[in-house]
Amino acid sequence: MKDLYHVCITAHNEVLGRNPDDMRAFTNLMALSSYHSDTQIVADSLMSNHAHFVVMSDKPEYFALLLRLSLTKHFNHAHSRTGRLLDKKVFVSKLEGTKHTQMAINYVLRNGLHHGQSETAFAYPYSSCNSLFMTARGLELPKLITDRAEIRTYFPKNAVIPDSLAVDSQGFAARGTFEELRMAESWYGTPNSYIYNMNRRTTEEWINEQKSDEVQTDPVTLTVIENGVNADSEADMLKNEGGGRTSVYNKTDMAVCMLVDNEMLCRYHTDSIYRLSAEIRREIAVELIEDCRVGAVQAARCATVPVQCLPPVYLQKVRKKRQ
Repeated sequence: MKDLYHVCITAHNEVLGRNPDDMRAFTNLMALSSYHSDTQIVADSLMSNHAHFVVMSDKPEYFALLLRLSLTKHFNHAHSRTGRLLDKKVFVSKLEGTKHTQMAINYVLRNGLHHGQSETAFAYPYSSCNSLFMTARGLELPKLITDRAEIRTYFPKNAVIPDSLAVDSQGFAARGTFEELRMAESWYGTPNSYIYNMNRRTTEEWINEQKSDEVQTDPVTLTVIENGVNADSEADMLKNEGGGRTSVYNKTDMAVCMLVDNEMLCRYHTDSIYRLSAEIRREIAVELIEDCRVGAVQAARCATVPVQCLPPVYLQKVRKKRQ
């Protein structure tokens, strides 16, 4: 029997999407993983070092496993990398109750906003947020590529692709062809209710609303959804709800990675940061901090070095920020 779950996969020390091609692969492999695990995706948000999903499934861990394996294979091939990419532990929690589920969907769709990657939930491009109530919100439906031969060029060789799956003009799997968008919309009822929930501030009211479910589970909160991610403090995420991005996020992870890959690596005569020694990658991280005003944790992540390897002066700033 299928139930609703929140699923979160993480890669604490690395960036999963160093460029738009990586995020396209992430989206397309998500679609294939849902198909091959007989999992229905209700909502998703693909972040730079983790991803959230609300799914209907009887084997959510298998869905996460397929996605982790296929994404690792893509990323390692694309960036001349070896080894495991994502963390072994997958965070899975069962969702019960109408309001509990709605709050989980809210937090998933607003993830780009909470992590300071966009000024609004709707401005973050790598989630299903903009796929709901599109016509009612005056949005143009994406132009789809339906030619099977052309679609195949955006997926791994020999991949089994369902006939129902189509891609948009940029090769991203169209969420309307593989996600349960109507199911997600049913938790809001109307476009106005959906827009309100995507823009409302997180308050104690969110917890109080869930009491009406009368289920024996703890309320779904921002801390619960982000359990295991450890990317930002709750205070920073709540601050980002108002569109007030902190200095760490003047640049997105992808923007920093593309700066490294497209401009810095040429001096080392390589096209992959993974071909460089740990010492050179550490030097790149320091350069990002000192010359590009990138935060220490973000710089370490984008330069693929453990944050603990940074000079002590930067570690002190990290510890102070986390206190």
